[in-house]
Amino acid sequence: MPFVHLHINENDQIKPCCYGDPIKQYDNSFNYITDPDMNQIRSAMLEGHPVSQCENCYKIERNGGESFRQRNNNEWNFVSTPNLVYYDIRNDNTCNLLCRMCHPGASSQIDKEYKKLGWYWPDSSRKNKLTDIVNINTIENLFVAGGEPTLMPEFATFLERAIEKKRTDIKLRISTNATNINKKILELLKKFNNIEFTVSIDGYNQVNKYIRWPSDWDSITDNIHKLYKITSNISFNVTVSIWNIYNLSKLINYLESTYPPPTTIFLNEAISVNNNNISPFNYPDKQSALEDLVKMKQSISYQKEEFFKNKLDYFIRGVETTEFISNNLKQFFIFNDALDHSRKIKLKDYLPELEECRIYC
Repeated sequence: MPFVHLHINENDQIKPCCYGDPIKQYDNSFNYITDPDMNQIRSAMLEGHPVSQCENCYKIERNGGESFRQRNNNEWNFVSTPNLVYYDIRNDNTCNLLCRMCHPGASSQIDKEYKKLGWYWPDSSRKNKLTDIVNINTIENLFVAGGEPTLMPEFATFLERAIEKKRTDIKLRISTNATNINKKILELLKKFNNIEFTVSIDGYNQVNKYIRWPSDWDSITDNIHKLYKITSNISFNVTVSIWNIYNLSKLINYLESTYPPPTTIFLNEAISVNNNNISPFNYPDKQSALEDLVKMKQSISYQKEEFFKNKLDYFIRGVETTEFISNNLKQFFIFNDALDHSRKIKLKDYLPELEECRIYC
């Protein structure tokens, strides 16, 4: 990625990719080709040395899982000289959901909630806009995440600019929660030739509503069908956490039986933010989690998609080998109960199995 791709997060920090750790602050003097920090990373990679900013992926690989690093390396042809053609700029947190594993930098709604709860989160700097950073003449790929891209004015501005410059050949990768597809965005996207949607969905029906509050299942399924009218390149991203590690099989079965094959499903591990202890491997009833995970070995995805098989095996192995930590579960419930109180809902009404796990604290 450091040879073809530029990621700038909500704090104007340059990262090797969205899953990596920050390298430095971005400003308009940054030169992708000559920057010494970027070139130091590139040299280390070419020489086969580990890079500290990529530790999140190394951890997955050490535990037998396929990482984003490996997936991207398989997708892109090897290059030894930098050529920036792929951008991922997170400069807008406009969003309509309060996903439990998310944070204020990626959701305007969570930003409001954290402030109401009195939880500290540094304000995002966001001085640089997508349209200011991207070279419209040389870009080949754009990954757009949020916030929710279909609600972000800056994304609409970029699409209008690309259409004006006759760059409708840009490959657009759009991560969406599919809850509220903006009509203006939808009409603009119809002018582009190469679009891929990744729908973020973490559970079947009410499970997804609880995790990605307050998403509506019927609206999501209706909107997914609208997306299929634009492109058949639709995949699904499932963030695996303590909220769903024991009830994923129903979702996977639904996705495979409802949407056109081959249905591409990505399983990705939740990363804790704000010390909230949401790791799927600290779910205490390991037997029920393993029973549900093993069911998914019968899925089409497990039988035919190597990356799905690899990740499912990774989660099974993690549940089997990771030691349960009671204090982490206690801290999780403190965090989760505060969100429930703020949203005026109760865990037991949506995820009774997780509610019953309080006895392990």
